[in-house]
Amino acid sequence: MNSTRRKALCALALFALLSVAGVRAQQLSEKLQNAVGHWQIIDNDGSPGGKAETYLKDGNLFGRVTEMRPGHGPHDVCEKCSGEFKNQVILGMVFMRNFHPDGDDWVGGTVVDPENGKEYQGKIWAVGKDSLHMRGFVGIPLFGRTAVWVRIP
Repeated sequence: MNSTRRKALCALALFALLSVAGVRAQQLSEKLQNAVGHWQIIDNDGSPGGKAETYLKDGNLFGRVTEMRPGHGPHDVCEKCSGEFKNQVILGMVFMRNFHPDGDDWVGGTVVDPENGKEYQGKIWAVGKDSLHMRGFVGIPLFGRTAVWVRIP
């Protein structure tokens, strides 16, 4: 095979891969798309907690802290966290990572709770356009809890 033909085939293969990736990104259901936005986190007692932004990166869902929960300051760090999160400033922290679509849910990612420093597996799903549910768990979803987030207009 000559060099020109090999280059043409490589270019064609690259184009095909990029086209498939673009189609995949465009095929997110409305329910999956509804998980992207700015959110008020609701604490277990029903009171407002911190705020977060969820966003897409390379087809996966991520989330970062955009406002601290009441009683915490903008320079607070995650003292109880381990690894790369240890002593990281919480404001701006990417605490949700690598959730990928599975049907109408986001699954397979991890969530760090800055309050206790623990990392959980998670599942996220939108309920309508203005509510997001996140189930954090260890091992299997049965052993976890679900947090509710409300969209910030």
